[in-house]
Amino acid sequence: MRKAVIIVAAGSGSRMGGELPKQYLELQDKPILIHTLERFLSFDPEMKVVVVLAPAHRELWDRMAASYEIARGLTLALGGASRYESVKNGLTHVDQASLVGIHDAVRPLVSQDTLTRCYDAALRKGSGIPVIEMDESVRKLDRQGGSSHMVRSSLKRVQAPQAFRSERIKQAYQQPYTNIFTDDASVYETVYGAPTLVEGNRENIKITTPTDMNLAQLLIDSLE
Repeated sequence: MRKAVIIVAAGSGSRMGGELPKQYLELQDKPILIHTLERFLSFDPEMKVVVVLAPAHRELWDRMAASYEIARGLTLALGGASRYESVKNGLTHVDQASLVGIHDAVRPLVSQDTLTRCYDAALRKGSGIPVIEMDESVRKLDRQGGSSHMVRSSLKRVQAPQAFRSERIKQAYQQPYTNIFTDDASVYETVYGAPTLVEGNRENIKITTPTDMNLAQLLIDSLE
């Protein structure tokens, strides 16, 4: 079954603090987005790649594609007013009866093993969501301003890509948006029930702040 990925690259990156959207910032002398594309196309060179761009970022994309061959010839989709709309737009370019991962452009350190587990679970069970263990204590706030201890072994931290059989996730995204949709798995779950969880990799961080950039640099150095 053919694989596809939707790379969501429509964010403004305001928490990074600069004018350039974070996905175009350089990490080890090339944009974060290029690192992310390399991870997926190393995993499957025949994979269909759909990149969801904010309309205002098209010039940035064109300049980057002029410098990096890996970015040429990919399918582009327009970002929407929300991540939900952006993913929905990207899904219109994905064939039925394929396996599709939905990934953040600023997660450039997903491992090949994580990709294998996600897509294999999607093939066998309809979905594959990478998660990692909680490594800190967690407390739940209540409406009175207090809090209560939670058993962290019952909680997982969710990563991306979140992979699905395309016909299922395309159908799930036909629902009207609600604020319970915090990720693609929560959209899927309302139609098909709890998704299948697989092991992620701790290096697969989402780069959001300058501290994340520094950590990503250290992680790349250590992996190499």
